[in-house]
Amino acid sequence: MWQGLVGVRADRGYSYRKLEKRADYVRDRLNYSPTDAIDTLRLFDGLGMEVRDGTGRDIPIHGAVIDLNGSEGYAKYDGDRHVIEILASPETYDWLEKGHPRGGFFVAHELGHCLLHTDQLVRLAQMPKAQQAALHRGGEGVGHKAYEDTEWQANAFAGALLMPARGLLILEQEHGKLSQDIITEHFPVSAEAAGYRLELYNDRKEQLL
Repeated sequence: MWQGLVGVRADRGYSYRKLEKRADYVRDRLNYSPTDAIDTLRLFDGLGMEVRDGTGRDIPIHGAVIDLNGSEGYAKYDGDRHVIEILASPETYDWLEKGHPRGGFFVAHELGHCLLHTDQLVRLAQMPKAQQAALHRGGEGVGHKAYEDTEWQANAFAGALLMPARGLLILEQEHGKLSQDIITEHFPVSAEAAGYRLELYNDRKEQLL
């Protein structure tokens, strides 16, 4: 989940601070307070958000469950229907129904792609099918910075959406000191995701807040 650069170069770079602000904006739109745990199953089932592409068009975002031949899922643009879909495999959706952290992170991560890489998803849909998975597939010889990487951006956005810095600050004030266990008990995330987010929060608190 937190491995190095495995995406492609994004159209634009994003700092941790910018991604935090984007995630805060989404949480506000969804009526979640900084300390609320996001119901990712409800989010996936009720996706009715829209995102604006580079031409000023609003594109709806929907979720769907389909057989994906071993893939957990991905986001794609459907040009015929003019919609961006987050496609989840039956197994991934089962994780969501059971409250498994992996399912929740999947939704937050793919939503990040929808919001941050809208124009790239549209362009990919116009390519041959063999190339359409490029946004979600690593490759050799990555020649861009972390903040320019599509997968890094989606991961960082997902962490901010599920474990907002403003919420972590409140938990820190309540408990005196944050720990990985405190985060996993409060937010529906894995120990790995909580540990990474805690390290980032401790290192960049002023930037995130």
